[in-house]
Formats: sequence, structure tokens, C-alpha cells
Amino acid sequence: MRRRKGIVGIEAAIVLIAFVIVAAALAFVALNMGLFTTQKSKEVMQRGLEEATSALEVDGSVIAHVATGSVDAVAVPLKVSPGREGVDMSVDKATVRVMLPSGFYENAYCGVFDGSTLADSKLSTIINDTTIDGACTAGFAYLVIFNGDGDSVLEHGEKGLLVMELPASLNSYDEFKVEIRPIQGAALTVERMIPASLPTDGAVSLG
Repeated sequence: MRRRKGIVGIEAAIVLIAFVIVAAALAFVALNMGLFTTQKSKEVMQRGLEEATSALEVDGSVIAHVATGSVDAVAVPLKVSPGREGVDMSVDKATVRVMLPSGFYENAYCGVFDGSTLADSKLSTIINDTTIDGACTAGFAYLVIFNGDGDSVLEHGEKGLLVMELPASLNSYDEFKVEIRPIQGAALTVERMIPASLPTDGAVSLG
């Protein structure tokens, strides 16, 4: 009788140990699933934030180029937003929509140009560059990258200048709107009004 009780006790211990092992395995699986779900949730939230915010931001004042008393070109300084990687601004990866008093242009963008090839960084020098004029025939907006490495990706430490050689001049109190949309993230929208007083020639800050 004692022997039988001993055997029953061992069997019960084995069953108990089996239950403990199974419970531990299930707990491990549940923990892993929880960590996996948490990681996926973080990734989804991160992607959502990236799509909701622009990868670009305005880096200073928007400048208007004035010739014979009216604005014939506008330049928007750009940089990569904090926390973002480089932004590919190739002509097939980015679009620039422009709204002027004379009309709406769905995509006025014609690509990236290397600022190191220019004589200087003056806006007047850029808009009179024959190389850019010859290459930018499909639109009137283009990005000039300064301090770059020669590619079409705007990166941290590089300065971008979106130049628009307007198809129709702007006069005092005229408003315009520019929407810069890279391949990732939300579009960057810039809206400005031409000031009441303009010089005959030169440059004016639009803020």
C-alpha cells in the first residue's frame, strides 16, 4: 500500500511539472506576441507621423526678384526637417504645384541643379544661368542645391533653393501659393503676398 502511494505521488509530481512547463511555454509565447504587437504598433505610428508631417521646411525668408517694377521670380530656401533622412528631389520623385493669379500649374517642377557650378549664389545669377534655362524646359520651378555632393538628394547640412521663374509677373498685393510634395511625407505649402511697395529692380524679402 505504501508503494502504491509513492507511485501516485511521483505521477502527480510529473503531471504538475508538465503543467508548469506548458504554462511557462504559453507565457513565453504570449510575451513574444505582445512584444511583437507593440513593435508593430510603434512602426505603424511612426509611419503615420512621417506621412502626416513634411520632410522639408522653409529655411529662412522667401525672396522675390524684381525687374522693371514687378516680380519675375521667387526663391524659397529649403532644408530637411529634423529627424528626417535625405529627401530625394529628382524630377520623377517630387512635384511642385503653383497657384498664381494668372492660373494654376499642376506640376511646374523640372529637377535639381548643382549650385557649385554657378558663379555665385545670387538669385539674379541663378535665373540668368543659361545652363539651367536650357535644361528646364518642361516647367519653371527647379531646386538648386548648395554645399551638396552632386546628387539629387537634399540632405542635412545642404542648402536647397527652390527657384520659380514665373510665367507671368506678379505685382503689388498679388498672392501666390506653392505646394512642394516629395515622394514621402506631407506636402510643404508656402503662401505669400507681394508687398505694396516694390523697387524698380532688385530683391525683396517676403518673410
